[in-house]
Amino acid sequence: MRIGLIILLAFALNQVQAQLHDTLRVMSYNLLYFGQVTSFCTSSNNNINDKDGYFETVASYIKPDLLLVNEMGASNIYGDRIIANVLNTNGETRFARANIQNNSFSNLVNAVFYDKNKLALYRTEKVEKALNNSSLVRVIDVWTFYYKDPNLTQGSDTAFIHLAGMHLKAGSNASDAVDRGLATEALMDYLETEYQSGYFIAAGDMNMKSSNETAYQNLTDNALGAYRFYDPLFPNESWSGASSFAFSHTQSTRTSGGCFSGGGLDDRFDIMLMSGQLMEDSAAVHYIDDSYKAVGNDGNHYNMSLIDGNNNSAPSTVLAALYDMSDHLPVIADISVRLIETPIDTSDSLNGLLMRIDRSNNWQMDVYDQQVEVLHKGTEGIIQVRDLSGRLVLQLNDTKRTSRIDLSDLNAGFYIITGVDASSSLSRKVFVRN
Repeated sequence: MRIGLIILLAFALNQVQAQLHDTLRVMSYNLLYFGQVTSFCTSSNNNINDKDGYFETVASYIKPDLLLVNEMGASNIYGDRIIANVLNTNGETRFARANIQNNSFSNLVNAVFYDKNKLALYRTEKVEKALNNSSLVRVIDVWTFYYKDPNLTQGSDTAFIHLAGMHLKAGSNASDAVDRGLATEALMDYLETEYQSGYFIAAGDMNMKSSNETAYQNLTDNALGAYRFYDPLFPNESWSGASSFAFSHTQSTRTSGGCFSGGGLDDRFDIMLMSGQLMEDSAAVHYIDDSYKAVGNDGNHYNMSLIDGNNNSAPSTVLAALYDMSDHLPVIADISVRLIETPIDTSDSLNGLLMRIDRSNNWQMDVYDQQVEVLHKGTEGIIQVRDLSGRLVLQLNDTKRTSRIDLSDLNAGFYIITGVDASSSLSRKVFVRN
């Protein structure tokens, strides 16, 4: 009877720690020489003041929480400009940005903007050398964010999300494909060396014409195990110049024009890939099925201008802004973040058996690095370790007054340790830094 009551109490505790969800929208967009004037992209045909307005219309429609951009001028002033004139407008104040990471040989950079109410920037790194020690055409930025769970105290950071932002070498020559391959090879080597596997997104203007290209294979190779990326659209052939992949094409929004590339929509250059952990429906952070799309592409404009004929995929004002803003379409995907509700004491009975829980009566927990010492004054208790998705990773049937739990074999991240017996329980959130 007492064992049954313990199981019932453990079940009730899990119900008290009910799970909620939040959705993060991730967006990747090539801004077409934003703030950079060239002989063919001038202040007349690519005016930055006009682009502010176009970009604001697009961003207001998409409402991203995490925004990666390519082809921004290599100065923080342009990042500040996007914050002031595009994202934090009309009373909005939630967006912040990371400082740019430039290499000395590129006048165009990647940049990232994020909802500071939901995300905090934890780490900023870059990959700038190929494995042969040659310089990449442009650096690949790697940003790590943690999710600010409003229901957890002491930092309220529940899940780490890593974004690898890239703008790979353009061109159809063999040497261009080699450069792209060297860049993605360097990225995967860096991730395997520097990071635990986890929630990773690789996104940007990859300039690849086929899934058979070495650069794509480097990212999605089965041999990478937990570090490999997956394509939410699952194409397995040449997508550029193929009408069967019209729904995925992101370039060009136009059939002709100076600063803007022509040719109509016939290339899938802008791509977003997810790590295996993000593709798992049961994961604490996971990709939401069918949320991946090229905004403004209705699948019926192969080799056509974005605004040629009928296009009902977005409001006409948004389509016009996309057309005028860039020759690329933005790519978006939604990811779900699982939250844990703040535990609430209850005096309600459960089938007449569950009485009010004294959450510290018989239990005490002390954390020493990767070890947790649990002191228990009662009898017939159990100790459970769960990740933030609620998955049970370890359970001890407590038969000793003192139990020492080794967490060093667990993946890096937050865990909830709970001790429960017939009359009391105690939960602690700990962070494993393996």
